[in-house]
Order: sequence, then structure tokens, then C-alpha cells
Amino acid sequence: MDPFWAVFHLFYLILGFHLGGAVYYCNVADPCAQANASSFFEPYARFENCQYDSKHAPCDRYITPQWYRVNDVMLTQCPELLSCGAVYPLWLKGSLPTTSDGIVERKVCKVGFSSCCSKEYDVKIKHCGSFHAYCLGALDSCSERYCFGKQGLCEYPTASTTSTKTTSKPTTVSPPMTCSEDPCIESNLKAFPENEYRSKNCEYKQGQGYCDDHLTAGWYKSSSLMLNQCPKLLSCGSIYPVWMNGSHPATGDGVVTRQACQRGFHSCCSKSYDIKVKNCGKYTAYCLHGVDTCPSRYCFGDQPCETDEVDKGKSDADDDDGHKHVNLEIILGVILCVDFDSGRDADNNEKEIC
Repeated sequence: MDPFWAVFHLFYLILGFHLGGAVYYCNVADPCAQANASSFFEPYARFENCQYDSKHAPCDRYITPQWYRVNDVMLTQCPELLSCGAVYPLWLKGSLPTTSDGIVERKVCKVGFSSCCSKEYDVKIKHCGSFHAYCLGALDSCSERYCFGKQGLCEYPTASTTSTKTTSKPTTVSPPMTCSEDPCIESNLKAFPENEYRSKNCEYKQGQGYCDDHLTAGWYKSSSLMLNQCPKLLSCGSIYPVWMNGSHPATGDGVVTRQACQRGFHSCCSKSYDIKVKNCGKYTAYCLHGVDTCPSRYCFGDQPCETDEVDKGKSDADDDDGHKHVNLEIILGVILCVDFDSGRDADNNEKEIC
């Protein structure tokens, strides 16, 4: 075979592997039989009413791609963030098939910070008579999870199993005896750690790990005022943002006590902390201490969130596709270089670097 065509034949084989690799696991003789014999990956707490639990942190990134039988139907309406036991739940964009439809292809949507469909994945579904079979692939990141059913038990299989339901009455954590210094003398202020991404417009990103549990008690100031309106979950660079439930003091008010509220799954104030605030004219100082829940952090300001250039114009899907295309180009380039260099070596007895 001509070396040129041999190279391109290999290229198309590689390309076919990348494009077809996402659905090869669905091509089985009897999807219903495989689904009925498979144990569904982490079946617990997948209902819409189940809040994400960071202690267990279930995730479908580690699911074995194949056909599954699930005891409830996949959710066909957009759920809230932090439901179905995940930070980012996934729901079916379309209808479930009937028995006469055979195997159908569908899209599932990942719920994002500002959209019900920030990303799509391909799945296949078949109505097997008494149940639906779902061909599901592994998801890209944690914590993403497929949603099944609206109401159910939200317990995890541990020795000390507890429900993930939140209580309506918030707990209050009193501050340690500190902040006796005058915060209007700037030398008495502590430097705010990890001050970036504290705006209410900054979405929580998996892997950042920002949390104010390590915050040393003392007086702090920020370039923006603490947020005094209830923020959304997954804002301020955190899952559970903390905001000030009250007004900012005037310069003549001296040191005032305020309540800082942690945003919860069902409430704007699932937990509260006592803090102190003083208006120093040029800035406002806050007496803060470490929080009890992670990831949770104090919120400051509503300015646009500063993000990396890569994040500004590129979605996760575009980024993944870009990496795949670059990898294919590198492989093809290396193959072509080796092939044509070998030809030059044979003809000219010399070697060049591509």
C-alpha cells in the first residue's frame, strides 16, 4: 500500500475510535437482559428531593458504561442544583420510549449555575415491558449524577445511616471572644485569604476547594461590602455561601453585632454565625471566624467574576473536543513526520526534524 494512503487509513481508524468510542458499550445483543442482570452504580439518593451530601459525594464519573435497570424513571424535568445527591444533576431532555419504539437515542442535560442545560450527554433507552433499560456512560466530572424519580429515601448505606434532610431551624454558632482591637487602625486588620471569587456572580468550580473553615478569628476588610441579600447556592465560589442578614452600620454606630447566614438547600439561613461589623469611613471591617461547613465562604460584592481567559469563551464540551482534535493532529503529525522522514533517509541519506 502507498505510504500516504496507509497513513490516512490509520488516521481514520483513530478518528473512528474517538467518535465511536462513546457508544460502543450500547451495542449488545439483548439490552434488556444486560440491564436486568446489572447492579446499578450507587443507586441510593438519586431522587430529586435528595440533597447533595459532601461527606459521601457520590458521582457518576466512575460508572461502568453499559445498560442498567433502575427502579424509577429518569427525571424529565429540570431539577435544582444540589439535588439527586449531586452538585450538578442530570435529567432527560425528551420523552421516555414506548415498547414499540425499540432502542431510542436521547440527550441528558447537566444543570448548571445559570442554565438547565449547560452540557449534554448521549444516552440510549429501551422500554423492556416492565421496566426501562438505560445505556449510560461515565460523566466528565464530579459531582455530576443521573436523576431518577422525584421523591424517595435519601439515605446512604453506612453503619450510621442518617437522612440528608435539612432542618428548618438554623443552628447558631457564637464567635470566640476576640476582636477587642480597633479595626479602624489598619494594622489591626488581617489579610483576607483567598479573596478572589467571593462575588455573588462567581460560580463554584469543582476542585477549587475554597472554604473559610480555616479562617483565623479577627477583623477583616474587603474591597467590597459583605452581601446582605440571600445569594444562590453555588455562588461566591462556594457551594454554601454565607451572607449578612442585616444592614451595614453608619460611621457613628460603632461596633455592631450582626447575623451571618449560610445558604442551605431549602433555606436562605440553614445555619447562622454571630459576627461584628464597624464602619470606618474609608472601609467597613468585619469580625469573622471560621465556618463549620465546607465548602462554605463569606460573600463580598456583586461585581462580575474574574475568570481565566480559557473559561470565558469555551464550554467544557468545547474544551474536551479541542483536546481530542489536538491529540489527533499530534498523532497524525508524528506519523507523517516518521513516514516522510523515512522516505528522505532512503533517498537522500539524511534526516530532518519535522
